[in-house]
Formats: sequence, C-alpha cells, structure tokens
Amino acid sequence: MSKFNRYLELIFVCLVMASCITTQRIPIDQLEPGKVNLPEQVRKVALISRNFKFSIDTLSNYWNLNFRLNKGLKRDNQFIDSASTAQSLDNLRKALVESGRFDEVYVYPYNAIKPHREDKELPLSSGFIQSLCTESETDAVISLEMLSSFYSRHNAAVGGQVSAEATAKVTAIWSVYTPKRDEPVDRFTHSEVIRWGEKEHSQNHQKHILPDRREAISAACGIAAKNYSKRIVPYWTESSRLLIGLDKPEFVDALSYATKNKWKEASRIWEKYTNNPQTRVAGIAALNYAVAQEMLGDFAKAALWSDKSVKLLRNGEAGRIARGYAAILYQRELKVSKLNSLLKISHP
Repeated sequence: MSKFNRYLELIFVCLVMASCITTQRIPIDQLEPGKVNLPEQVRKVALISRNFKFSIDTLSNYWNLNFRLNKGLKRDNQFIDSASTAQSLDNLRKALVESGRFDEVYVYPYNAIKPHREDKELPLSSGFIQSLCTESETDAVISLEMLSSFYSRHNAAVGGQVSAEATAKVTAIWSVYTPKRDEPVDRFTHSEVIRWGEKEHSQNHQKHILPDRREAISAACGIAAKNYSKRIVPYWTESSRLLIGLDKPEFVDALSYATKNKWKEASRIWEKYTNNPQTRVAGIAALNYAVAQEMLGDFAKAALWSDKSVKLLRNGEAGRIARGYAAILYQRELKVSKLNSLLKISHP
C-alpha cells in the first residue's frame, strides 16, 4: 500500500511539474517582403498615371462644408487633380527608392496621358507597357489607374460641443505591369482617410489651422501613396514570440531581460540550463535560447536549438509551443533569405 501511495504521489508531482509553466509574449518588429511577388530581377520601375476617372465619379468635384455639399470651382478641381496625382507619384517614388528594393525609379509627368473618363477601366496593353519600359529603360511599370478624393470640413459649434475638423478621403487603384503579360501582376484598390483636428498648443495657445481643400487632398494622396508602397517593397510590421518561464529566479530574470530587448543577457541564462539533467527544463531553455538567437540574427543557431527543443519537449503545452515556434522560424528563414536577395544583403 505504501508503494502505491508513493506511486500516486509521484504522478501528482509530475502533473504539477508539467503544469507549472508561465508564458510571456514578446512583441517584436520584423521586416516583411512586399506583398506583390515581383521577380528579383526587376530592379528598375517606371511610374505613370492613367489620369482616368469613372464616368459616375462626379462627387470628387464637390466638397462638404458644415454638412452642406458645395461644388468646387473648375480651376480648383483641375489643380487638385494635377497636384494630388503629382504628389502620389512623388511620394511613391521616394518610398520605393528609400526601401533599397529598386535601383532606379523613373517617373512620367502627371499629364503624360491626357485626362479622360469612361464607364470601365481596362488594363494597359502589353505592347504599351513594353514601349514604356523600352523608353524609360525599366523592367516594370506601376500605374496609378484611378485617383478620386473628397474633402469635408466643419467648424467648431458654438459652446464647444463640436470641435472643428477636416477630413480628406482618397481612393486610388494601382496596378503593377511587366512586359509580355496581358494582365497586370497586381491590381489593388487602396483607400485612406486622413483627419485634422483644431486643437490648442499648450505653450503658446495658438490653434492648428485646418488645411484647405487643396492642401488636405494633396497631403492625403501623398500619405496614401506611401502606405501603398508596402505592397511593393519590404516593410516593417509588428509580430511577437512566445517564451516559456519556469519557477526559478534566473528564468524570471531572463524573461525580464527579454522584455527589455536585452537578448544577450537573457541568452546567457538560458544557455546554462540547456544542459540541465531535467529534460523538460533543458527543453524550455533550448526553446527560449533559440528565440534569443533569432533576435540576435543568428538563424543557424536558432534553428539548431529549436530542433533540440522539439525533441526534448514532446508532449504538453510546452511541446506545442516548441513545435509552433519551429514552424514560425522555418517561414522566417525563407522570408529573410528572400529579403537578403531583394535588398542585396550578403552575409559572410
């Protein structure tokens, strides 16, 4: 009977040990390839505007003031069309150049194609794209197929119950073309809403001046174009990694280091425990150590220790986390390899 009780006690201790883990999700920023799958050989691109609007798009000639629709002056409408198109192309050019993804970005004048309206917008022909690429000595064309905008503004109400605000809504259709293809590589509708509020500065008590229609739409188009560039070039995005903690003072310290982005300090602690005689402790240390090596940029070492953690942590929640991280790391290695090639980064 005493042996049986001892056996039950051992099972209970094992269950407690198996359940006694904590997890800590660490937010990180990571670089992602662009969403458009352009061949790596495409190093030079041309930007052009179709100057196209749908026949039904008449609202862009109006604007809203204090919840009442007003028709814009013809000269204002024409200026806004040209200025917003030029701003879109210029901001996209800057984003593409600064990314390092392309060697050259050629921009056609905003009026290279005459403004026109139709019921339906058709893709540019492969012959036309080929002629543009030959003329500009580029490998692909990014076309601003359509650009539409609307400006709204209301002033502050008496008594301060409603604060003054200006809003610009932008909708743009962008397409990416390569020669010898009848259809675009990518066609994407990007919408953006930018708001400005009239607030007092605390120091000099001056108010922000709300932008007028011209200024607001041009600025909003520039912001929208820069944000659209994330489909084309590598961009930073928020992600996270899951670490496992144990009821040990040093593990608590290591997690604290990790949350402060001090991965070298954290890795030193976890490395010590990778040789622990308790398989579970060694497995958790190996997993955390692998994450630390990834954060330090050593993907080979991260993969090595991730594999060890999977072998050591076969069951339970810790095992599930180890297998999940192994899958994340595999995908991350593929993306990093692609990024290095796109950005011409070589490692010894």
